[in-house]
Amino acid sequence: MSSLAMVTLNPDTAYPCLWVSPCLTSVKVGKLQPNLPNNPERFTLYNIVLGSEAFSSGRHYWEVEVGCKTAWGLGVATASVNRKEEISLCPDDGFWTLVLRDNGNGTSEYEACTDSEDSLLYPSKPPRRVGVYLDYGRGEVGFYDAADMSHLFTFYDAKFKEPVFPYFNPWPIINGHNQEPLTIVTPHWG
Repeated sequence: MSSLAMVTLNPDTAYPCLWVSPCLTSVKVGKLQPNLPNNPERFTLYNIVLGSEAFSSGRHYWEVEVGCKTAWGLGVATASVNRKEEISLCPDDGFWTLVLRDNGNGTSEYEACTDSEDSLLYPSKPPRRVGVYLDYGRGEVGFYDAADMSHLFTFYDAKFKEPVFPYFNPWPIINGHNQEPLTIVTPHWG
């Protein structure tokens, strides 16, 4: 059984337009925050914030409320990912992520960011809460609709050689939409 990970957000990693809640469990896009230090761990090109806790062994599970957002990204990122330059948010660059992409025309599509092209997903209903499951030793990162634990996608055979952090990307606000936060929630198990 996986352990329920108590995941919090690390504001020192947050892109300067991201506002992390005081309780460190919620992030939303806002105005650029002035005078933030360009510290080494901060993402400066993408709307990314990482969790505070690195995982380097074991099995872990956390849930994120995505609500009715039209775009988001969730998953894990390795500790050494490039935080300052243009990258692909794919395993080649140290990211194992599931994305809801807003096409800007009222439609969105789900995509697992693999290193191959064909990775669109078609969930039977849009998940409002997503469960992320990490099995570090087996190199698996799985995604579930937390409402009924239906399987969305799993990355297999990731050869992790360093710690990984939970990854959160609330995406930009698009045509006034997608303003809702991403919020880490504690699952109700039992």
